[in-house]
Amino acid sequence: MKSLKEIKIKELILHNFSLKILAVIIAIVSWIVIVNVDNPSQRKTISGITVNMINGDTLTDKGYIYQVESGASISIVVKAPQTVVDELKATDFYAYADLSERTPDSDRAPIYVNCIKEGTENIVDIVSLRTEYVQLSIDNRVDKECGLELNITGQPADGYVVGDYSISPTTIRVSGAESTVSRIATARLNYNVSSMTASIDDVVAPVFYDENGVEISSDKLELSRNNVSIKIEILPTKWVDVNYTLSGEPADGFRLVEQTANLTSVNVAAPKNVLDSLSSIDVPSDIIDISGAQEDMEFEIALMTYLPSGCRIVSDESVLRVQADIERIIDRTIDISLSDISMEGTREDYEYSILSGNSGNMLSVVVTGIENDINSLQASDLGASVSLAGRSPGTYTVRVEFNDSDVYDINNSYYVRVVITDTNATEETESADDETEAETTETEAASETE
Repeated sequence: MKSLKEIKIKELILHNFSLKILAVIIAIVSWIVIVNVDNPSQRKTISGITVNMINGDTLTDKGYIYQVESGASISIVVKAPQTVVDELKATDFYAYADLSERTPDSDRAPIYVNCIKEGTENIVDIVSLRTEYVQLSIDNRVDKECGLELNITGQPADGYVVGDYSISPTTIRVSGAESTVSRIATARLNYNVSSMTASIDDVVAPVFYDENGVEISSDKLELSRNNVSIKIEILPTKWVDVNYTLSGEPADGFRLVEQTANLTSVNVAAPKNVLDSLSSIDVPSDIIDISGAQEDMEFEIALMTYLPSGCRIVSDESVLRVQADIERIIDRTIDISLSDISMEGTREDYEYSILSGNSGNMLSVVVTGIENDINSLQASDLGASVSLAGRSPGTYTVRVEFNDSDVYDINNSYYVRVVITDTNATEETESADDETEAETTETEAASETE
């Protein structure tokens, strides 16, 4: 049996129950009306909301790699009471895209957005998303080992050159989308040495290029390391003389006519302590040996062989080329007319005549020299002459002199007979003869008269 108290409470609740329900409804409607009048709903665009990619590991587990092409950041339009909407900002929302079902053939993921600001979950309405999907680029993930090249640009300061260099490590492992990694043709370490005077020890980020030399952005690549160590020598230089000599003699009947070389000096780079002690490059004499030569000879000598360790030749030529011109020697007899022998030191009151040479009325001279030169010689080229200065009338055997020449040699001595006559003495003799003849004529005439 119910107590009197319970009966009274039940009667209190059920008494005029319909009127009580109506009163509650009226109160709620009144509250809504009051709120909408005093705090009306407003729309607002909120930008810069980051979209979180969830379940991306399901792609990588399948051997894929992805890049977000668009939709990483979005704008939305929300609706809420003015007092709420005015305070909303991008960080009050959580946006995400589920990548678990994505494949290379299905590369768009829908974007979902929730309001996460405490106390506003049920009064903030997300009206629209300006971007509804995340657009992905999904490709096979591949790895590639790339050899590294050091690309040195610019020029050191005057008097310095780039020496040896090294890089460590010499390769780098690249991971990424197959469409990107497969384009890599070259991995370079670019370094500018303009105006430098000291050696370099530095780190450089690799740069990747395709076969056409177009740079491939490393933002889409995963690298085994971001920087590579490099060392570059910057060496001082100095010009030094190149010295050499020929050894030996050509075969009998041949002569060294000329020797020429392509270098007299070279520019050498080396550490300063080595360079200071170097003044010339001396090629040993036995290296250029012309013993027994019967024709032209050419020698090529790598000058680096005769430099101290640590040196390098930085001028255009580093090979000494020596040309030895060898020619045959011949003898040739040239006949000189006696009238073509000039007489030096003569007097006007003397008469001179060359009576004979070693070949009657000719002087036969044997000249020795290079075949081509000797064959073109003329008698007048020898400049044959005799010196008669200070000689009195009489007959003399006089030595013939010849022009000095680098073209030929005259190894023998040659002589001619010369007669010198005093013209005054000749005239007196002739006068005396005339007088004697006159006297004889007169005597003969007188005898006839008698």
